[in-house]
Amino acid sequence: MITLEQLACFKAVYELSSYSKAARETNKTRATVRERVKALEDVLGFELFEVVGKTLFATEQAKHLYSRADNLTRQAKEFYSVALSTFSTEITSIVLHHDDLIPLCLLSDIDDAIEHEFPHISINWLQRDRESSFKDIESGSALFSIMPTVGKVYPSTKVGSVNLGTYQYATYTSVKSSIPKHPIDLIQLATEDFLVTENAVLNEMRYANISNHKHLISNNDMLMHKIQKKGWTLLSIANAEDYVDTGKLRTIKVKETLGNLRQEMVLFYGLHSEMDAARSRIIDIAKQCAANFAKGPYA
Repeated sequence: MITLEQLACFKAVYELSSYSKAARETNKTRATVRERVKALEDVLGFELFEVVGKTLFATEQAKHLYSRADNLTRQAKEFYSVALSTFSTEITSIVLHHDDLIPLCLLSDIDDAIEHEFPHISINWLQRDRESSFKDIESGSALFSIMPTVGKVYPSTKVGSVNLGTYQYATYTSVKSSIPKHPIDLIQLATEDFLVTENAVLNEMRYANISNHKHLISNNDMLMHKIQKKGWTLLSIANAEDYVDTGKLRTIKVKETLGNLRQEMVLFYGLHSEMDAARSRIIDIAKQCAANFAKGPYA
């Protein structure tokens, strides 16, 4: 019979190519890890690793089985995390994280909808980067986080994710900027001062290093103050609309597009919240608001 402990030991040895490192990773002795792998090999009827010289190599059979072992151990940890949840349903305050590029109109709709259904709950919105959000969600300090994402993200076995669709973004500069009003090449734009948020760098957004003249800014208010004096930046169209309408910013016309000018956004949440009716409902409210946003002009 194959056990989860055997699969976990196999997974650790496979990833680290060492019984000793796998032992430290799993908080077991080297002998225990080796015994669990050997027991798994006995059940399967073939070897999973072979030693050549002093180096440990995975066999072809091990390579074929690794992804399945990874999925099974991940699912087991998720089950354990949810099953052991001790969160109370009586909540008076929640912390919600967001990235600086997420459309504020979406966040406002979520806030209004939560307040309407849970008027007694204090709602705290904090701007955070992805790594900080994951830590707070895992610890229970934050209920969920709405972030842009690139590619497949598996933050933790304790964190779930829901795709909320996309938002549109564009390049902007001051109406007084010397950047041409006619369409320009991306390479020309890259020579101009680029004002980029700290979150974009921390979240490893693909556009974060697009310019040779990058200025890092952590505060959105400071970004909007500086962009009206110099350089250019990227903003969600929803967030930039008021500044364009009041004549403070204009869109830069770029011949090449920056990706497809749409960015996926994802809601990350703690799996333990699924065991709590109120927290689970608040997450559903955010998902519904995102579904409504997706029907609008900024998605």
